[in-house]
Amino acid sequence: MNQLERFLAVLRFEEPDVWPLMNVWGLGYIHQAGLDSLHAQGLPEQVRDLDTWCLFFGQQAFDCIEGIGVGVPGIRKVRRIEGEYEIEEAETGSITRTHIDNLRKYSMPDFQRYDVRDRESWIVYRDLITPTTRATEQLDALADSYRDRRRPLAVHGGGTWGYLRSWMGPEAALVALYDQPDLIHEMMQYKLEQFDLYTAPLIDRLRPEIVMLWEDFCYNHGMMISPDSFREFCAPYYRRVVEVSRNAGVPLVIVDTDGQVSEYLNLSDELGVNGTWPLEQVCGNDLQEYRANHPDMILAGGIEKEVVNTGNDDMIEAELAKWPALLQQGGCFPMFDHALQPDVGYEALCRCMTRLHAIAGSDLGYFPRV
Repeated sequence: MNQLERFLAVLRFEEPDVWPLMNVWGLGYIHQAGLDSLHAQGLPEQVRDLDTWCLFFGQQAFDCIEGIGVGVPGIRKVRRIEGEYEIEEAETGSITRTHIDNLRKYSMPDFQRYDVRDRESWIVYRDLITPTTRATEQLDALADSYRDRRRPLAVHGGGTWGYLRSWMGPEAALVALYDQPDLIHEMMQYKLEQFDLYTAPLIDRLRPEIVMLWEDFCYNHGMMISPDSFREFCAPYYRRVVEVSRNAGVPLVIVDTDGQVSEYLNLSDELGVNGTWPLEQVCGNDLQEYRANHPDMILAGGIEKEVVNTGNDDMIEAELAKWPALLQQGGCFPMFDHALQPDVGYEALCRCMTRLHAIAGSDLGYFPRV
């Protein structure tokens, strides 16, 4: 089997010849500081991006395409240095403070002021992020380039609450659900119109294996917004994405959301979404429980990333103990539940990957088995 055939076998709850160990940016790949650390510990220097990483560790990725909108005006930003921080001010009025060289510092930015604060600032921001035209001439070329693909193809389908939270900030967005529902509906309608203009034609023409949505609308105990709010504001977008995807024969519509997802999975069933990741373990996501309650759901992620940090070798076996039974039931992809951290240990990572490949029945990759 090639990578695409293995991937599709898992989606069909069949057993592939070798269980695919998936890896994507942010879910299994590594922060830059961690990559630097691994090189210092012995990781070959040529392992420097996702593709070379997957080849070395015997994992597989997939191609991903955004929409076909072009001509976005863009947002002008001014940056200045204050001590050990970089301050970024945008023409939208947003102000963000980050550590200098933040890719290696592994810290969250300080969002001091967000792009959208009211309807007036929303109109300014909307006009700056909206494509001016649709590059339909790209479709034929893209379709030709992926016609005989041998690994999965994904189209990014956007999202709902996650985008509003990023535009307004979580607190303001939550309050606006109650104080400014008309504005939230307007913003959601905008997202839906953009999907129909710039993403739906891509899904229809390319017929990908995956349509991905991004949300991050759960936290460590459940959803940030209530199920009723989700049904009112977010569900219309989901229904449209699922409709377009199913009409194009897409087998997997998957949502990326951090946090504890048990409450959200019930909504997924209502809307026809059939996949979720990364199933963070620190939040208590129980994959066996989810498999029992959602027998058709594709579960991806579910391996605590910190087991490969230096000094955590003794956690590896217990963390992977659930996977033989899960693979036997099918419909799941064992993956780290986030990007690997700066204090990752090379020996711990190789030990974990050795055990994971043994569970998957795989001898792929050329990393040193431990």
